[in-house]
Parts: sequence; C-alpha cells; structure tokens
Amino acid sequence: MDEKKKQLGYLDILRWTAIAMVVMLHVVSGVSDTIAVEMNQGQKIVYETVKNLMTAGVPIFLMISGALFLTPEKKITIERLLKHYVRRILLALLIFGTVFAVMELVMTERTFSLTMVGKGFLMTLSGNTWAHMWYLYELIGLYLITPLLKVVIAYGGKRLLEYGLLLGFCFSSILPFAEQLTGFYLGFTYPFAGIYLFYYVAGYYLRDCVEWSWKIGGAVAAVMGVILIVNGFCLQLFPVSYDSPWIVLMSMGIFLAVSRANVSGSWFSVHRGLCFGIYLIHPVFLNFFYKFLHITPLRIGYAGILIFWILTFILSCVAAQIMIMIPPLRKYVV
Repeated sequence: MDEKKKQLGYLDILRWTAIAMVVMLHVVSGVSDTIAVEMNQGQKIVYETVKNLMTAGVPIFLMISGALFLTPEKKITIERLLKHYVRRILLALLIFGTVFAVMELVMTERTFSLTMVGKGFLMTLSGNTWAHMWYLYELIGLYLITPLLKVVIAYGGKRLLEYGLLLGFCFSSILPFAEQLTGFYLGFTYPFAGIYLFYYVAGYYLRDCVEWSWKIGGAVAAVMGVILIVNGFCLQLFPVSYDSPWIVLMSMGIFLAVSRANVSGSWFSVHRGLCFGIYLIHPVFLNFFYKFLHITPLRIGYAGILIFWILTFILSCVAAQIMIMIPPLRKYVV
C-alpha cells in the first residue's frame, strides 16, 4: 500500500464504522418502526435510543464521499464522473431496487409473474423500493453537482466555504429543529437547504481545512451521544433525524476523531469493497428474519439486538463477498 493510500486509511475505518452503524440502525428500526405495538414502554425507549445513536452512520458515508470527491487533489472529468461513478450507483439502484421491489410485491400478493419485474422497475424509478435505497438516489444527485462544487471550493477559498457551511447548518439543521420544537415557522427560505449537501461539503472541509485534534472530535461525539441517551431515557423532548443538530455534531465529531487519530486502516482498506455490498444486501436478511420467519430481537431480550446485529453483519459480509466474485457485478456495480 503506497503512502497516499496509507494516509487515507482512516476513511476506510470510517467506512466500516458507518456500515456497522447503519446495519444496527436497521436492526432496531425494523422492529420499532413496524411492530411497535408488540413492544412495552421500556423496549420502545431502548430501541428508539439505539436507533438515534446509530443515525450518524449515513452522514458519515456522505462526508467520506465529500472528502474523496471535493478535494482539489481529486482530478475528475465530467465524462468519468458520469460513466464510472454515476453509472455504478445508478446500476446498483436499478438492479437491486427492482429486485427488492419485486420481492415486496411477491410477499404482498403471495404470487409471482413476469409482469412484476416491469412493475418493480417502474416502482424503483419512482422511488418506491426498499427504504434504505433512498441513499443511492441522494448520492446520484450529489455526484451530478460535484463539478460545480469543486469549482466553488477551488476558487472561493476557505472563508467562502465556511460561510456556506454556516448557512447550511443554520437553515438545514438549526432552523428546522427550532421550528419543530416550538411549532413556529419562519417564512425565510434558503435555496440550497438540504442537510445531505451540507454533510457532503463538510467531509471535504473536515479533511482539508480543519486542524483540530482527535480529542476535540471525540469529545463532541461523546457529548452528543450523552445528550441523545439522556433525551431517550429521561427527557424525551425532541425527535431525532438526519438534520438534528445532535446528529450533525455527532457525525462530524466521529469523522474528526477518526481522521486525526493517526490509526492504521490496512485491514479495513483491503476489504473496503465489501461495504457497499453490505449496504445493499443487509435488509434482505432482516426482512427474512422479521417478515418471513417472524423472528425479531424481542424474543431474546435486549441481548437480541446485539445478536441480530452480529448475525446480519456476518451474513451480509458473506453475501457481499459472493457478489464481488461475480464478474459483471464486480466490474459495474459493487
């Protein structure tokens, strides 16, 4: 592994951290969002709190992409962006999204016909496939505006970047949170509002423009984690989503802590290719457990959360490795 790849090894550690969090997120949300009626109050609090703590996984993925694509060191033409990166995500979305949509149709109608394939394809185009695929729709959009963002970053300077991030944080996180908390909505609009764009740009900013130590990032992430735990178990004052200030600060804190910790990511770098496959395939196993076998962590107790996470993660790793061994998927998708 050359020196440049070694220096970016922390991104692979972050990538594995994020996918572990996403799998855990879906382990608990698959229960709390679908069969909450079977849960007692204590279980609801635990599952909801774990879900909130794991919400930072997807923002970390977005920041990794921003750190890789937006740095001026990354020379990429529009043609390569479209033919390589956008095509890869689009194919993954259309292939797996259609399969998942068809699986849902089969489970609903208890039968299969070839017409379901076309219907599943149209459902995917309209965004009606399994919920976790929303990330791929979002990622395609971010890739498409990457050339414009790179120009702004290259010629705008650090001050303009910080100004844009501040506006994005205020209008995409703080303001929605305040409106949700108070019920009072302001009439001001911000044309670039969208927390996912903020995360994407923040990844580059934290990588190239911030010199804080890992201790600051770790402290911020830890404090945000404590706030989420206290809110979940004691206060229950606010709901948590990707645009919550707590998730914004927690995900940025984790990113900063890992990127400044000077840790080796050699094993994680060698196996980085599994992460995308794990993301695509892990809901298959959770749906099999929850919807087909009707077995959930609730049957085992709170330890069931960890057991289901480990089992799903291992099965997803194996499935992702199998996908990599299939030449067309390895070349064009995963």
